[in-house]
Amino acid sequence: MKFLHLLSSEASQSITFHCLGDSTYNTKDKSSSTGPVQREDSKPWFIGWNKNISEKDTLLEPNLIQDECKIQDGSWHQSRFFFHTQDSCQLPIIDIQEFSSSLLNYQLHIEIGPVCFL
Repeated sequence: MKFLHLLSSEASQSITFHCLGDSTYNTKDKSSSTGPVQREDSKPWFIGWNKNISEKDTLLEPNLIQDECKIQDGSWHQSRFFFHTQDSCQLPIIDIQEFSSSLLNYQLHIEIGPVCFL
């Protein structure tokens, strides 16, 4: 990994959350009488190779491409994050502290994409 970091000037990686929530078990979520339940906004934390935590306005800030996991209508949805950094030592992502869900029947599958070193 050190060799890849030394030879690369930038890196990118994608992470996808596949989520399923059953709105009938809603406890702390926003609900609408005409639409699906939506979770309170809380974002996961990503920890990079050099132990830095992803935050807004940093080199490891993720680009949120798709944000559908907040929809709780009993169907599978996705939230996609894309990382692109000029500091290749930030990637790969080595840990994810996922957002909490107040739903009892909430299911989550995390798909971690490969890192592209350039």
